[in-house]
Parts: sequence; C-alpha cells; structure tokens
Amino acid sequence: MILTEQYLSHRQFIHRHNISLTQLHEYNHKLLTFLLPELGNANLYQSTVNQHATLQVRVRERFKFTTEISMCMLFDDVVSDALVIRIYHDAQLAELIYSNEFEKQYRQMGGRVDINNQANLRYSQNCFFNKWLIFLIEKGYCQQQWKTAQADQ
Repeated sequence: MILTEQYLSHRQFIHRHNISLTQLHEYNHKLLTFLLPELGNANLYQSTVNQHATLQVRVRERFKFTTEISMCMLFDDVVSDALVIRIYHDAQLAELIYSNEFEKQYRQMGGRVDINNQANLRYSQNCFFNKWLIFLIEKGYCQQQWKTAQADQ
C-alpha cells in the first residue's frame, strides 16, 4: 500500500472521529452501491471514464448473502494488483479482504499473526479502500459507465 500524505490525513481523520471498522464497512458498501453496476449474471465488468485507466471488476463468488469481487485498474501496458472485496448484502457491508497476492497466500497457509497487528492492518486497509472508492467516484466512475466484458480464459 502506498502511503501518501492524502491517505495518512484521511486515516487520521477517520481515527480522530472514532469511526469504527464496522462503520467503515457500511460507508464502503454505500460507495460501492453508487459505483458498481447491478451485478447480474455476467462475471466481468469494465468502466472507462474520459482518458483515465479502465476499472475492471470480476465477480469471483456469488452466494445468497455475499458476493466476492476483485477490482483492478487496466493501464496501457500493466494491470494493477487486484483488491478483493467481500460484499455482505444482508448486513449492507463491504470489506476489503486482501489487496495483494502475498496477503492472500499468507492467509491461505494459515499464517500466525499478532491479533493487534492484524486488526490494525484491517482498519488501515479499509481506510485505504474507502479513500480509493471516493477517488474513483470523484474521477467520474459510476453505475452508468459499466459494460460487460468477455473473460479471458
């Protein structure tokens, strides 16, 4: 995760106003609802605004009460790391599960972690996710800009 002055001030604002992790998840769900299209039967969606990079959303898993998606940016010659987000439809929460391949593999291997460190990491990641969603919406990405795309196999 890139630590910028904007991100750090955003995280300090959230911390200073005692915004809990659950409240972040609720706000992230509202932002995702504004940003994403209705996730129908398609598994891959793309959105391009003006000359900005293409935002791609891939539906990874669908269940009755949850959906897991990955989001990444497609640039001319490179693809960003995917953010994996779990959306809890019944509770109206959205949580950033992991943001890079190392975290995914570490969790799958059952790595032991310091509980306090893990809680701080989840909070920091979801602050970043919140700031990123706000950035995307400010750049003009919204529900009306999405198109379904063919998944490369």
